[in-house]
Amino acid sequence: MTDNKVLGAGLISLDVLIWDGENLPVSYYVGGTCGNVMMILSHMGWESYPIARLDQTKDTRRVLDDMNKHRVHTDYITTNDGKTPVIVQRNFINKDGVPTHRFESRHGHGHFYLDFKPLTKKQADAVIERIDFVPKVFFFDRVAPAILKLATTFKGKGSVVFFEPSSRGGDVKTFNKCVEVADVVKFSDQRIKDYRQFDGVADKLFIQTQGAEGLIYRLNSDWNHLEPVHNDNVVDTAGAGDWTAAALINELYKDKEKQEIFNFMPAAIADALNAAQRIGAQSCSYEGARGMMQ
Repeated sequence: MTDNKVLGAGLISLDVLIWDGENLPVSYYVGGTCGNVMMILSHMGWESYPIARLDQTKDTRRVLDDMNKHRVHTDYITTNDGKTPVIVQRNFINKDGVPTHRFESRHGHGHFYLDFKPLTKKQADAVIERIDFVPKVFFFDRVAPAILKLATTFKGKGSVVFFEPSSRGGDVKTFNKCVEVADVVKFSDQRIKDYRQFDGVADKLFIQTQGAEGLIYRLNSDWNHLEPVHNDNVVDTAGAGDWTAAALINELYKDKEKQEIFNFMPAAIADALNAAQRIGAQSCSYEGARGMMQ
């Protein structure tokens, strides 16, 4: 077994991919930020262990089948008291002839609503008690007390903690604690616009992705800008940020000794971010958030 082990908690869904106006079969894949990152890292050669609280429906069976197909460990996924979110990704060509997509939830009732149940502290305690290794990386994307406990526990054991918040959320106190425990905090400007709120926070790598404008990042000093990597063959942009996150983890930590993020040379951070952007851009030439894995 490799030392490249990653543990992840947060949004794991079933993605249903539909092409409007095309006579193509509906496709089912593991989705959600955490789900995608865990699947992609397994594809990159990591031992991937997602943690989730799902249900006993056929949607869960499809999630587990996809994970098993891609050698993702399901030891810490429960199916007795949770919910399996279902996200419909509808791909279409817009009026300008540009491939685009929109997301819908199966039970949205006219608005986007995810039927998601976060982990309980009891479930977090069970994982901590059962697990017999220390992951090199702990990844999470949801602000929740139980997930914060997991992050804090594994940070204390020596894991690198990577936090990708979907938003700042209503629980500001818990959000701030999640930032405090993290080594890397990556977020989209569509989700968190005010990157200056993190000014003055030391010894963490902050990354704000800015779509077609590239990204900015900061590690103890000023914010730096990286130009985007262009792709002239865009088919589907869904999942590009997840590929970027997984590729960054892979660039910084696969087959390498763990080190504190602030000990990396500035050039190494920039090189890893450039490589991650390149992978994210390449993923846009494939259909579906993880089409590049096929």
